[in-house]
Amino acid sequence: MVPGVIPKGTLLYHGAVNNTIPTVPDWTATDPEHSILFCNGSPDTGCWHLTLAATRPLKILYFDGTSAANTLIGPLDTQDIIAWGVSRPDWRFEEDQCLVDLCKWGALYAVDGYVR
Repeated sequence: MVPGVIPKGTLLYHGAVNNTIPTVPDWTATDPEHSILFCNGSPDTGCWHLTLAATRPLKILYFDGTSAANTLIGPLDTQDIIAWGVSRPDWRFEEDQCLVDLCKWGALYAVDGYVR
């Protein structure tokens, strides 16, 4: 893990199936091509692609480049240990809960987000 900063003015992207801005911890991507993969609405609802701009420098904690892989062989270990105190490979699809718990931990250190 490495601490870092996302500079003010950086564009971040969020693909969704509805036209609401997330009100709970959620993900963003640093490139639109990645986020549009998650923008898979139906022909009736379409796709909503939100573009955000950082209005201040954002303190982040960077996990290694494969740490978003939901596998049993270790890429989530560091996140699990920070969020829950132990590696939980059986919880590899509990990303929403992990994010909530990482944010709770990060609040103690003024962490704005995580890159994984």
